[in-house]
Amino acid sequence: MFIGINSIAYVLGLLGVFAAAADAVETPAAASGQTAGSVIEKLIEMEFPQSAQITGTDVNIRSGPGTSYYRCGKLKAGDTVTVVDVLHNAWAKIVPPEGSYSWISKTYVELNPSNPKVGVLTGDDVRVWAGSDFVEPLHSHSQQVKLYKGDLVELLGPADLDADYYKIKPPADAYLWLSMEYIKLLGPLSARKSEEAPAPDTAEEKSPAAAAPAPVAPAAPVAPTPPPAKTPAPAPEPPAEAKSEVKPAAPAPPTVESLALQKCQQLNADIEAQLKKALPEQNYAPIKEALNKLMETPDIGRAEIYAKSLLARIASYELAGRIQKDLKTQDQALQEARARIAAAQQAQREQSVPVEAKYLFVGTLRPSNVYTGQIGPKRYLIMDKNKRILCYLLTRDSSIQAQCDGLIGQIVGIKGTILDDPKAMIPVVLTSGVEAIFGSAPVRPATSPTFLEPPTQPAAEPVMYEIKIESEASKPQSDS
Repeated sequence: MFIGINSIAYVLGLLGVFAAAADAVETPAAASGQTAGSVIEKLIEMEFPQSAQITGTDVNIRSGPGTSYYRCGKLKAGDTVTVVDVLHNAWAKIVPPEGSYSWISKTYVELNPSNPKVGVLTGDDVRVWAGSDFVEPLHSHSQQVKLYKGDLVELLGPADLDADYYKIKPPADAYLWLSMEYIKLLGPLSARKSEEAPAPDTAEEKSPAAAAPAPVAPAAPVAPTPPPAKTPAPAPEPPAEAKSEVKPAAPAPPTVESLALQKCQQLNADIEAQLKKALPEQNYAPIKEALNKLMETPDIGRAEIYAKSLLARIASYELAGRIQKDLKTQDQALQEARARIAAAQQAQREQSVPVEAKYLFVGTLRPSNVYTGQIGPKRYLIMDKNKRILCYLLTRDSSIQAQCDGLIGQIVGIKGTILDDPKAMIPVVLTSGVEAIFGSAPVRPATSPTFLEPPTQPAAEPVMYEIKIESEASKPQSDS
């Protein structure tokens, strides 16, 4: 391959530009009047990342852009770092150099027993903190990056069983900081790589005869020169159609590990779909079966850790479903128990209420010998244990009258309304119900006014229809 003179001159010109820019960074003020800071800004605007060299001794690496951030290590003069950004032309954001590390909480990392140097994340938005030998992990406050479920981390050194954090290799997008006062920018990495790359050899360089002159041989007799041999004409090139087409190399077949990782990602999507359903409708059995079958496959590598983390997630979701089901069952049992307690308390209250408090009158039910129903409505008597008349009963309809007829001679409770009749000496109740009282305590005398029939001169009954009616006391044998 040959390079033209113009191309070589263009490359040499670019190298000169980068060298001049580096010199301008070192010089406080350039001939054009630009400061070193303005030159650095122009270099930054050109391209990132850039290579930089440490110019100071024991330069502190910081967890953030400022001296208030804690130290994460030191660099000495001559060390090189990769700068990915510059903040306010004062602090350089760098890729963590060799020896740097980060902290991550053990709570969200699950280790592979067969490969304890690798951990898989089991939670989302897991924070990674800048590591330092000068600050305890618990007090590290500089967050570098966040990781998510399924991400892998590489552990550094043996895990401390008593600690709450793992020391890990800084993941991608985790950075540290250096003061611009102690570094010198060397230019973009792409330009330095092209500068360091060796130029391709030309045909002349490859020829040892052209590279060095031939040694001078001593004089010798000149031999007759033979006639030059005829050079055979070059064979004509075959037509373009006859040239064999160069087929692209077939892609390498996917590995067992990559296929297993794809399967885990698909099953993770199935889990997310189940989470959108209500808890009673979620069904993880097919997903669990697929994951267990996948873990039985040999040589799946990181997919085994991924599958274990998915199974752990499913176990937590199923536990939540069982808890909700148990809580629902307990709530239902609690409601039933409360209903039974309320019913028992009501029954107890009813039993504690005196019988007389439930009814207007309580006593023995007797038919009236005066108001027999032949003339006017039929009436009944309620008498206490001393055979004193407590009240008269008037029934509302035939059904209550039939009920009264069936309870003659029994102790009953009367419900209804006392009629307002100032002329009546004995209360008259328009009854709405008559209830027999079985097994109740002996009926105590009523607190309402009672009336005794005079043994000699009975009280006269009211005159109905201008007919004198015989009093109740005239036939005591019928009412006793």
